[in-house]
Amino acid sequence: MAPPAPMQLKVRLPENEEVARALHEKRLAMREQPSGFKEHLDRTFGKAYHNVCAATEPIRTLKDFSKIKGVGPWLIRCMKGFFAESSQDLSPAKRNVAGENGKKPRGPKRCVPKKKTAASGSPGKEAPANLNCQIALSLPPCQGTLDLQSAGKMDSAEFNVLDKNSVLTDHSILAMPPHQSNEEFLEAYEVVLILDDRENFGSRSRKVASRKVADNICSQFNVSVEVKRLPVGDGIWIARHRKFLTEYVLDFIVERKNVADLGSSIRDNRYKDQKSRLQNCGLRKLIYLVEGDPNTANGSVASIKTACFTTELFEGFDVLRTTGYTDTQRTYGYLTQSIIDYYSTNFCSLAKSDRICPTYDEFEGNCRSLQKKTVSQIFALQLMQVPQVTEKVALAVIEFYPTLLSLARAYSMLEGDICSQEEMLKNKSKVINAGASRNIFKLVWGDGCNLQA
Repeated sequence: MAPPAPMQLKVRLPENEEVARALHEKRLAMREQPSGFKEHLDRTFGKAYHNVCAATEPIRTLKDFSKIKGVGPWLIRCMKGFFAESSQDLSPAKRNVAGENGKKPRGPKRCVPKKKTAASGSPGKEAPANLNCQIALSLPPCQGTLDLQSAGKMDSAEFNVLDKNSVLTDHSILAMPPHQSNEEFLEAYEVVLILDDRENFGSRSRKVASRKVADNICSQFNVSVEVKRLPVGDGIWIARHRKFLTEYVLDFIVERKNVADLGSSIRDNRYKDQKSRLQNCGLRKLIYLVEGDPNTANGSVASIKTACFTTELFEGFDVLRTTGYTDTQRTYGYLTQSIIDYYSTNFCSLAKSDRICPTYDEFEGNCRSLQKKTVSQIFALQLMQVPQVTEKVALAVIEFYPTLLSLARAYSMLEGDICSQEEMLKNKSKVINAGASRNIFKLVWGDGCNLQA
């Protein structure tokens, strides 16, 4: 069922009525496209339109438009034609397309893949339109783009919040490798995609090892790909210094899940622990790649869709979706080229950033420390296996009883009064509901049977 047509809102500032009308009409036009309109892009349009209508400052140029919350590089490109030619152009520069005007493109393709642009190193190869939008939205903007929103707080898939009154702040800048004066990024560094050697692609009946996938990406996109054991995540990008061979971890990391694995990790709560480790690994751009159609997952459709939604909207990840492992290969290739393009564009202008990429050894050491868990953390993970015990409930329990022994002692003090024992945790915190309180008691002090889901 198609979503209802968006309604026009009252514009607070009369000067902005034309901008709001143009944005509204653009949204309606994109909804009518034969190829359809992705739901998350429709939400991005809706958030931007609402904020344009509520704006208290006139929106006269593309630069003014870029300051509106919910407006990122993709929307800037969509609305670029509305503004006068004198407006400051903040969208990525156009590049020659293979075969355009009968001329071959010069030099290597520098890609933020977009429609009708040769996104790979092979002439004439184009990134699919839906993949273009996902990758463009998952990448940080080039210098000059203003006021980005966090994927965890807004419907836009952009990355960070900038002060509206400043052109750039350190919050918008990803970590950069060390920079010498008058040094171009690709002259000093080689970007390498690193895939985890434990990853298997494809179906259960026909698994494809990471090494084979790495070879395919390398040959198809003419980028460097290596396979090694990663301490966290399924894919990262490093900048390897061409002279000293020092490896710096760029500010991007991917966690890949096919729908079957995502469904099982949701059921046993592994995916919460995995996301927590990613959020604490020190890298800023977190990408959650979901492979396959959630509608084909037996008994997990609703939970998978909810997990994707909350991961993107509330937890600061960019969720990319692919149809299968072949599509995932292409996504890795386009992402690699886009990351190369971002660092090549911004390396000189943002080299004085306070954030320096960690070396691979520093990154690995930081991730290794994340694997060290306290007794209380392990106890919380155990509690989360109990029906009706969420992460919040488990944290509330260990706040009062940090170990299994301390909880058992509390139950022993109420020995003989089963009703009080079942309600003990519920009475300690409003976060803990009656069902969770009862199930924890039955597991720890009762017979452990008949836990109610």
